[in-house]
Formats: sequence, C-alpha cells, structure tokens
Amino acid sequence: MEREEHHNITSILRELMESKGMDAGKLADLTDVPQRFIVSLVDGDFKNLPSEPYIRGYLFKVAGVLDADPNFLWRSFRQSSEIHSSGSADLLPANRFSLQRISSKKVWIVLIVLIVLGFLGFRVDSILGMPTLEITLPETTTSQTINVTGKVNPGDTLTLNNEVVYPDERGQFEKEVQLETGLNTLEFRAKRFLGRETRIVKQVFYQPQ
Repeated sequence: MEREEHHNITSILRELMESKGMDAGKLADLTDVPQRFIVSLVDGDFKNLPSEPYIRGYLFKVAGVLDADPNFLWRSFRQSSEIHSSGSADLLPANRFSLQRISSKKVWIVLIVLIVLGFLGFRVDSILGMPTLEITLPETTTSQTINVTGKVNPGDTLTLNNEVVYPDERGQFEKEVQLETGLNTLEFRAKRFLGRETRIVKQVFYQPQ
C-alpha cells in the first residue's frame, strides 16, 4: 500500500502495518530490525534512532516485508524528520576492533620519550646505583708480592685498604700488594658518585718458603 501524497513516515508505517496485520514486534522478527527502532519510527521519536545510513537500511528491510517502495519510505522519513546530514554524525560507528591510524608525529614523540627515559635510566643508575666489583687474587701464596686484578664500573671510585686504585677506561685494574707473613686482610671499596658503596674483604695467607 503506497500513497505518494502522504509524506509523514509515522502515518505511512502505521497504515502499512495495519494493512498487513502486524505490530512492531512481528515486523521486527521478520526484518531483523531492532524493535525499539521500529517503535521510534512509528511514534516519530527520531532522537532515539541511529545514524541515517542505518535508518535507510532498516527502512529498505521494512519496505520489503510491507510491500512498499523503499525509496518512497526513505524520502518520507527525510521529510518527516529534522535530521540533516551533519558530517561525523552520519558516519557509521567506528569499529573498536579496527586499527586506528597513528600520525607519524605521534610516533616520533613516543620514540623520543622512550629514548630520553632510557638515557635517564642509564644515567641515574651510573650515578645512584650500586657499584659492581670483581676481584681476582690467591687465597694462599709463598710469594711476598702478589698482583691483585679485577674490574669495576668505569667512573666508580676504588680503594684498597684506604689507598686509591686507578682503573683504566674499561674499569679494569691491577695492583701490586706486599704481604706480611701470615694472614693478610685486603679491604676493597667501590663507590659510585652520589650512590651506594660496595665493600668486599678478602684474606690472603702468606707462608714464606
């Protein structure tokens, strides 16, 4: 049933549904259109309808079941409603599972922030962290003089029995130590600038031949 002179979508749908003996629930079952949207169209409650691309699709489904001209229903809806094309308001809802486009500017900002944070983390550790200290020496010896070798972090201060030891640029050091007969105690301290201190005590037993 089509009446070209009638352009009120509400009245048109009501007449078409009455002629087919259908209510909103039955029409929703046959068209797979949500019942609440059919009720909104019949009642003229256009504020609760989705964007226009969806409405057009729904009206075409309704027209197929009610044997009406889909284009006529669509034109009638446009004339009856106060909905006008409004840019983003008429776009289909964004798919929340789709990948969003990220501008190259944002990518560069994120990369710069990560680089700065990584650099600051490295600098903070080199200034405030705990020094590492590796030492190699014999536990017993028959030589009065031994060479103590080891490694610290470059930039850390190293002392042996309160005497400063100077590592090379890689943090490696070698120190000649004179021993006394019996048990000798060697105290190593590595200190980081504004940071903590690592203390290691080693003992070497010297037994002359």
